[in-house]
Amino acid sequence: MVYLSDLVQKLGGSCSIAEAGASINDVKIDSRQVGVGDLFAALPGKTVDGSRYIAEAAARGAVAVLTPHELDLRTVNLDMPGLYMAQWTHPGARKIVGSAAALVHGEPARGLRIAGVTGTNGKTTTAHILGHLLDYAGMRPAVLGTAGNRLSDGVVRNSRYTTPDATELQRLFRQHREGGGETLVMEVSSHALVQERTAGLDFGIGIFTNLTREHLDYHGDMGRYAQAKAKLFSQLGPQSAAVLNIDDPAWAAMARAAQETGARVVTYSVRSRADLSAAQLRTGLGGTSFALDGMGIKSTELNLSLRGRYNVENALAAGAAALLMGASPSAVVEGLATTPCAPGRLEVIPTGERGFHVYVDYAHSPDALERVLKGLRHDLDEAAQGGRLIALFGCGGDRDPGKRPLMGQVVGNLADVAVVTSDNPRSEDPDEIAAAILGGMKSSRAKQVIEIDRKSAIEAAIGMARPGDVVLVAGKGHETRQVIGDEVVVFDDRMVAREVLA
Repeated sequence: MVYLSDLVQKLGGSCSIAEAGASINDVKIDSRQVGVGDLFAALPGKTVDGSRYIAEAAARGAVAVLTPHELDLRTVNLDMPGLYMAQWTHPGARKIVGSAAALVHGEPARGLRIAGVTGTNGKTTTAHILGHLLDYAGMRPAVLGTAGNRLSDGVVRNSRYTTPDATELQRLFRQHREGGGETLVMEVSSHALVQERTAGLDFGIGIFTNLTREHLDYHGDMGRYAQAKAKLFSQLGPQSAAVLNIDDPAWAAMARAAQETGARVVTYSVRSRADLSAAQLRTGLGGTSFALDGMGIKSTELNLSLRGRYNVENALAAGAAALLMGASPSAVVEGLATTPCAPGRLEVIPTGERGFHVYVDYAHSPDALERVLKGLRHDLDEAAQGGRLIALFGCGGDRDPGKRPLMGQVVGNLADVAVVTSDNPRSEDPDEIAAAILGGMKSSRAKQVIEIDRKSAIEAAIGMARPGDVVLVAGKGHETRQVIGDEVVVFDDRMVAREVLA
């Protein structure tokens, strides 16, 4: 049993003696999830202040509320005579809410070896590979991220966000530990870092993949975006390590942030010598081979089922982290050779005897699309069968509009056929989004097909494929929903592609 007075004593802030005796069952940030005996954290958001939902939390049984500044709760209780709520005021409420949840749940992260993965692209695949390596080494991992949260029981739970909120993280940690979990890998988004969702967590490993244009609608510019990513490495300590991609210019900023904490810096590269590096890369539609060298592994030839140079980068990041977390060099080499693709990341859709290839990928930024298309373009050219690259894509609504022409330009330059369609248009007009994309394709080499209905677009892209061609369905990957206006409809690119092929 944890009392509000215990939390105040350990984490600071103020609460009257009369109110401090409330016992706390759990901590919630979302008022809709509050249960009887919970502490509700009424935090200010970017557009909405959590204090607006105190009455709802109280009605659901919250016994206390955490706020960054003192509120007059009498205004909350007017319509509910006799209702009593304790109030805990702390100026750093957002920063300490995770620690409060940790105390309520018995500090479940203590003893877990935790790796956090951040970067614009590759977080999901890197986390997926690292989870596989730790599993192969018998280290009982959990993997939390965009494609779902998998704990020690092996069950994948749906995730609303790349990085869960600070209180949900503690519940997941507890479930993982109760199931015998030993290690944990989590994707750490820039939004999560700015919003202090990981504040107070003891990361043993911080991994940086790359930094390219994304989320500028939230961060404003690339400088602030980079600062947000660097916050992960500011959370490391003298016993921690930062695993950094020295092929990306932003690695130096991450290294500085890590070094200021006393953390060890470990590098990886596919272009130059590093602590862990890959050389002699050979890629094709069947996978990638390369020589792995460093960190106790001596120039070992490796075949990776994943395609593309960028997936070799992801494999190096995961391999270095696994070695630092205690996996043996042999377990890492053998584990990499048996790594399956992450859900919706260049996921193969079987085409039978048709002779062409279909892939579904999550790429939804200019850099991610360019990486995937360059890899597929290279593989097609190497195959020398005259196959075409057919790329289907769109851009999300209510997000950075500046990337739309850039994505159009990338696809126009690298694909033979560009099928422009809807992604998640949200509140925007899909035709206007498509028009912005086409603005970047004015000097395109690709044949352009515009089909706003995504299902019809997938039918069209696969329907035009000939033997030797490659069809890429990009933008949604593992997602199983499409947001159109206020409506959320069931939609899975993989399922639609299979239905078309059937």
